[in-house]
Amino acid sequence: MRSAAFVLLLLSVAPLGIGTASAQSTYPSRPVVIQVFTSPGSPVDIYARIVARLMAPDLGQAVVVENRPGGSGIPMINAMVRAPADGHLIAATTVTLATLFGEKEVAFKPADLQMIARSQIDPFAIVVHTSTPFRNVRQLVEFARKKPGYVNLGGPLAMSSHRVAFEMFAETAGFKATWIPYQGGGQVLTAISGGQVDAAHTNPGNAKPLIDAKRIRMLAVSSEKRLSDFPDIATYRESGWDFVRYNWRGLVARSGMPAATLDRLSGAIEKVHKSAEWKKYLIETAQIDGYLGPEAANKLLALEIADAQRVKARLGIDSR
Repeated sequence: MRSAAFVLLLLSVAPLGIGTASAQSTYPSRPVVIQVFTSPGSPVDIYARIVARLMAPDLGQAVVVENRPGGSGIPMINAMVRAPADGHLIAATTVTLATLFGEKEVAFKPADLQMIARSQIDPFAIVVHTSTPFRNVRQLVEFARKKPGYVNLGGPLAMSSHRVAFEMFAETAGFKATWIPYQGGGQVLTAISGGQVDAAHTNPGNAKPLIDAKRIRMLAVSSEKRLSDFPDIATYRESGWDFVRYNWRGLVARSGMPAATLDRLSGAIEKVHKSAEWKKYLIETAQIDGYLGPEAANKLLALEIADAQRVKARLGIDSR
């Protein structure tokens, strides 16, 4: 009887094991598409393409990058959440994703999304034209405190990860400046290098060519410690404000995909992060590895969404 019971037990659990193995072996059954909300050649596009190339051998299928620029990524995410939750259509995104909720065109909510991974982090920076007298961020803050709203600061979009980070820092440091929105980071750098705005909010790696050319000056970075590429530039924390914040890039999918599919995707991206080619890419683009798996990345996105909503409310920005 014990033997018969043991056989019945094996029969009862065997289908579970077979089903899991089957799900793992059948995904992906066709090429995986990574959508990108920017044009070819942009930082997030370059990120998506190296990830696609390095993931493909592990997944055993082609991984194709599809550019879908415009709308800060809203059309791209709208399309993704309408597609089947089978892991064959995913998206490369940034922390700006957290600012989209509540916008008029948005057809998704946080529960519709599943982070696969956060891949890299990139601190924020405030830069000025070299003709200005500001040598560090304290000097800029002290000036802005005396003339609230007088300083014009250029940044990407009316509401973006850059806007959220800047407004949170301005609140922490106790000053006000006028945000001047541009359609993208490239336009912001063009504006500050031409002296069209008093200051600009950008990322250190993006600004490096203009800094090296001595056309703009970096005042501070939002990283936890100084950057190896800019050892002379103080952090906000060193300047007197306990403020650390990063832009980030990662992969997101529609929620509801099978657990085995999510495991396969997250496992593939984790292997990418351990590769020598990935580490070389980080050095070449002045990025910092910031790998987080699905659960931790989901929790981070929830915190970022809450921060964005608080900033919108404080600024009186009503998306609807």
